Amino acid sequence: MTRQKIGIAVIGFGWMGQAHTRSYLRIPTLFQERTYDPELIIISDNMQDRVDEAVESFGFREGTTDWQAAVNHPDVDVVCICAPNMLHEPIAIAAAEAGKHVFCEKPVGGTPEQTVRIEAASRKAGVITGVGYNYRWAPLVQYAKNLIADGALGEITNYNGRFFTMYGSDPMGLLSWRFQLDGAGHGVSSDILSHSIDLAHMLVGPIKKVVGTGHTYIPDRPLPKAGGTHYDAGQPGDPTGPVENEDYFGAMVQFESG
Repeated sequence: MTRQKIGIAVIGFGWMGQAHTRSYLRIPTLFQERTYDPELIIISDNMQDRVDEAVESFGFREGTTDWQAAVNHPDVDVVCICAPNMLHEPIAIAAAEAGKHVFCEKPVGGTPEQTVRIEAASRKAGVITGVGYNYRWAPLVQYAKNLIADGALGEITNYNGRFFTMYGSDPMGLLSWRFQLDGAGHGVSSDILSHSIDLAHMLVGPIKKVVGTGHTYIPDRPLPKAGGTHYDAGQPGDPTGPVENEDYFGAMVQFESG
């Protein structure tokens, strides 16, 4: 069987960038009847040691610390964006304008305004886009969707969605970019809570009204070590820095259905 080659650029080789890369590598072992094969063309990260690891251990053909070089690589068809949230906008728009298809980790923009601009640029360019809302593909969620669509559950009167993370609840969790405005923009409201909102839209429908409240319960966190991520933890007595966005958010909404 002749399969189409799809050239992949991954931007950001932290935990999420590595997860996506492993998934690309596994596609040939999982889908025998596939009509395409992903090809790891180029990796981009701001840390040279991560770039080197991606090339040496994960099999990327090339590596760079310049994301623009990765986006504009002639052999790249798809740009997979796994950089910090506030960098999604320039990378996604540049990729779309270069005619590359875009898979962007959530949230698509670090702010709502950024998301609107990314959507407009992608639609204008006519490229295929995707977002990392992976929970909607879980078999249990798909089953629930079918039950609702078939009317087996009757009228849906309420939706209760919650998302908890262990790194956000640990006071010793490092002060990574996720807790800073320049890196993440908003905190949990646009980051992990977006998974619950995505499932609400998918299962129940569009949201008409919303009221919410956020708070920062852990105001200071240990400063990150070289190469550390938000999954790493510090120790009591380590130097700390201030958290700049919310680590809790709760909302009550009304759907268009009433």
